[in-house]
Amino acid sequence: MINYCIRIGLDNNISTLKRLSSLHYKDLQKYQIQSKYKLTAMSQACGRLAQMKRSIREGKRPKSPFVTKPYLISCYGFKLNGMLLSIPGGNRNHVNIVLNQHTVDKLSEEGIQPRSFTITPSSVSISVRKEVEEIKCQNVIGIDRNLRNVTIAIPSGAILYRTNKLLSIKENTTHVIASFRRNDRRVKNKFYSQKRSRRTRRVQQFLHKISKDIVQRAIKSKSMIVFEDIKGIRKLYKRGNGQGNKFRRRLNSWSFYELQRQIQYKAAWEGLPVRFVDPKRTSQLCPICGERLQEDRFQHRKLWCNNCMKSMDRDVVAALNISYKGWSRFCHPRGLSDEAVKGNVENFQPLILGVDGSKLQVQK
Repeated sequence: MINYCIRIGLDNNISTLKRLSSLHYKDLQKYQIQSKYKLTAMSQACGRLAQMKRSIREGKRPKSPFVTKPYLISCYGFKLNGMLLSIPGGNRNHVNIVLNQHTVDKLSEEGIQPRSFTITPSSVSISVRKEVEEIKCQNVIGIDRNLRNVTIAIPSGAILYRTNKLLSIKENTTHVIASFRRNDRRVKNKFYSQKRSRRTRRVQQFLHKISKDIVQRAIKSKSMIVFEDIKGIRKLYKRGNGQGNKFRRRLNSWSFYELQRQIQYKAAWEGLPVRFVDPKRTSQLCPICGERLQEDRFQHRKLWCNNCMKSMDRDVVAALNISYKGWSRFCHPRGLSDEAVKGNVENFQPLILGVDGSKLQVQK
């Protein structure tokens, strides 16, 4: 039914639910199903058509949307009766689905409101809404994302999370896929899909541990989470930029947005604000005095400040400067949004910037 609605939308150049339902709702009479499912099918089709138009405006050439896997979704007429999910069925009857105890416990929490359900051949998903009040933040946590680590600056110092394992997972999956030699397209596509799905699950699970720890630290210290805005960074690693194939493959498979996505929804669930700042000069200025840093000749990941006479890890420097930019822009209006702490150290005491930056690193 969704694919039928998509064909109607393509033939009549329609991508809004209001116009599609008002002009072509009667065309769905051939489907012997309740009207509430027809409306959600039209809504799903319009969402895919709108996404296709958005991609065309961005200069892309997307394929016509098409749904291949069966699923049932609706936000009308369902009820939760203890451990049972009752959904509308045929002949004005209801179909009951037994939920597990974990789902029941989560749905019984205060402030949780079920909004819709999605049923696939192997799973049942319930979408919920929770009204939260935004926490009034007293500190800032700056997050610097890199290919091999994620560094955060918290009120008590800095923490570095190693992500080298993600590179190993992706490289190993690439080598396994490349080693498959069977000359059968169907078997080959099935094998590729299995390995890529496994890689995605492993990467998401690894990043879930990091994002959960970061959000818990932010809740404990009542801190705003600040990212550097690196949207569009993949344009730096296109073919023809004078970079090797292996280097471009590693950078283009970098899961920087997945970590941001997980932290954003977990922070929103707890009422923590998430903000973005310009990444300009975050790894060039000293987080203590604001002077320009020099590269250390003997240590590749270290930066040297001639004014403070201290050597600091470049990732810790970036995380601290991101924290200050977030503090000065969103928490303290008198601060500077494009400079480090020079001249504003008194406004940034919660981040303990007057200490040796080389001793702020804790590995996870």
